[in-house]
Amino acid sequence: MLDKSANILVVDDTFIMRESLRRILAGMGYDNVIQAENGREAVKAVEDVSRRIDVVFLDIVMPIMDGKTALKKIRETNKTVSVVMLTSVADKDSIIECSKLGMTSYILKPINAVEGPDILKSIFRKL
Repeated sequence: MLDKSANILVVDDTFIMRESLRRILAGMGYDNVIQAENGREAVKAVEDVSRRIDVVFLDIVMPIMDGKTALKKIRETNKTVSVVMLTSVADKDSIIECSKLGMTSYILKPINAVEGPDILKSIFRKL
């Protein structure tokens, strides 16, 4: 199970999605949540040596830099951070591509307050 002191990065271009996931995580006792609006911000956050990121929740479809590109860039500099892709469409090809790029797992959006904690606990057990 993921330690409660872990630093978690939530990346989604939609504020409501970021905030929803942050609230679910806070309800589970995870208070160290950083938010980013796009892949470029995510890459910068992961590369920032002043703060270790333990888990990244990364949306696939975003402007500026999409999740696939961000995942590729993250893996170029950090092979160990857990990256959970977020997608609103169960696109088999995208999931396969993200697997090849090094994702840890994926979650279908939207994540609701009822089922969200169980989904996240299941993922955190695998980390």
